[in-house]
Amino acid sequence: MARIVCLLVFCFALFPLQGFALEASEKIIFEKNSLYQYISVIDDTVKNERYVRNQKREYAQGGIYINAPDRLLFEFTQMGFVSLAFLDNDPKDVLFVGLGAGAMPKYFTRRYPDAAIDVAEIDPDMVTVAEKYFYFKENEKMKVHVDDGRLFVKRSKKKYDWIILDAYQNDYIPFHLTTLEFLREIKSKLKEGGVVAANITSPFRNKFFDSMVMTYKNAFPCLYIFKGMKSGNFIFVATASSKIKDRDGVEVRAAKIKSAKKFDIDLDEFAARYELSGAYEWEGAKVLTDDFAPVNLYQHQRSGAQ
Repeated sequence: MARIVCLLVFCFALFPLQGFALEASEKIIFEKNSLYQYISVIDDTVKNERYVRNQKREYAQGGIYINAPDRLLFEFTQMGFVSLAFLDNDPKDVLFVGLGAGAMPKYFTRRYPDAAIDVAEIDPDMVTVAEKYFYFKENEKMKVHVDDGRLFVKRSKKKYDWIILDAYQNDYIPFHLTTLEFLREIKSKLKEGGVVAANITSPFRNKFFDSMVMTYKNAFPCLYIFKGMKSGNFIFVATASSKIKDRDGVEVRAAKIKSAKKFDIDLDEFAARYELSGAYEWEGAKVLTDDFAPVNLYQHQRSGAQ
């Protein structure tokens, strides 16, 4: 029993409460050390924004405008929807790996109410936070599964048109969700013509960015990369098809989706950031595998480029 108590004390030491400085306009309205991470919910009373954060003030896992909770606050959540332009038809079956504040699935289901949506989220406290503070709600078409994303994918017998990978804990992606083996499992769950979108932090934060590019290229026939201008985040778009989607076609499709589904974000402008993966490829990068996946270390390290 003493060993268990000591372990719990050690875990809470890893995730101290109020482990970061707040701006003068910010106040914590909720915080908790969950089984997996430190979670805080913060209101900015000047910007009228609400965030869910870990112990680092500069990194938010999600957020909303307090007076307009159905709008997408962060660029990386907005930019993820550009991947819809790589689908030939509206997605019918969708999987989100990682819930965060629930902004993306909530935004998606309002525009695609007939799509069946699964959300895999490992942390039950994150689900509670999304529901209580960010107005996320399940419905008959959208179900949350409290499960590790990799285990959910492995056990699922379903195939999907569109899969979104956004499973951050603190400011890193759990290593087992970055490896070649996992991405091959993801690919096996795609329908013909299916698309995967992944939120990846910038090379400045992510020492293994180059390895992630090479790992996705080894797992999927085609990889496209979109760079954020405000956040520094990248969206990787990987397809099950080997047929390359050209920039013009993606931009046209993005504009059609924006108009038809009444998107209030600039999908066509995001589409214009299209790059084939060769622009970011470094042949010396190692492919991440279950036997080589040191990505949990990158929050303690920095890329040589500043």
